Amino acid sequence: MPFGNAPAKKSMPSPGNHRGIPVARPLGSAAKITRRAFLGTAALAAAGVTAYSGTHARHELEIIQREVPIQDLPDAFDGFRIVQISDLHYAEYTETWFLEKVISEVNALNADLVLITGDFISRGPLSNRYAYRKAGVCAELLSTLTAPERYGCLGNHDVGVGAGHVIDPLEANGTPILVDSYRAIERGDARIWLAGTDDAGTRTPDLDLAIPNYPDAPVILMAHEPDFVDRIIQHPRFPMIDMTLSGHTHGGQIRLPFVGPLILPPLGQKYVHGEFQFGHMQLYVNRGIGAVGVPFRLNCPSEISIHILRRATT
Repeated sequence: MPFGNAPAKKSMPSPGNHRGIPVARPLGSAAKITRRAFLGTAALAAAGVTAYSGTHARHELEIIQREVPIQDLPDAFDGFRIVQISDLHYAEYTETWFLEKVISEVNALNADLVLITGDFISRGPLSNRYAYRKAGVCAELLSTLTAPERYGCLGNHDVGVGAGHVIDPLEANGTPILVDSYRAIERGDARIWLAGTDDAGTRTPDLDLAIPNYPDAPVILMAHEPDFVDRIIQHPRFPMIDMTLSGHTHGGQIRLPFVGPLILPPLGQKYVHGEFQFGHMQLYVNRGIGAVGVPFRLNCPSEISIHILRRATT
């Protein structure tokens, strides 16, 4: 080959790049994440979770159905459907449209009996006068429940605002409140007993008044605070109670992975959510509808419970 006409030097392809495919950088060449960037990303993530828990998650609604075997349940009550809601906290922070949605869902469940286990309204952050007005509106909204019968019991927020301000409009709109008292729920010649305690968080319930002396049929008890069950099981009339329904805890309201519930009130720290067995008696703790303290729920949807009574076979 003549001088000065030497072949051009070939460029060596980069490893793994002979087809133009990018190769991974060595680990040490990655861009560093600064402290400021990390904190900014964390702040954005926290803001996103907060927004989600205050909007979408706070309005999630779960319907939980369970069968409850009860000894000596009259045949007429086998399959009897009790729908429980709790802790409405209207209207801080439960909006009218959300309570209307809950009521619509309950009406679609063909309940024989609807029970509301306390805290119809909230004590704070706004004034008691605001709560008085909202108690009346809440009572009117609940009057659209279509079940044949409905009853409630008091919660600590109801008593904190003023029990009379809550009871009067509810009863005027067809929702009797049981305060250390009981009623017979009848089907033909058969019956069960429905009982309700005063609020254990602010007053002293009297189970001698709340439970029939010698009930001739199963007894279902409403008691707002679930940890009150530790006193119930020590009472002489405990053997007469077949099921206790509670709320109060909101299920913890905000539940974090590996941490669990963040917000638990007094008398709601031991039995947080779901079913617990005490000998012959079941306790069920409903997560409630509303929120208190902060307008957030996370990993802890609002709940409608369906308790279907069954005659125990053993």
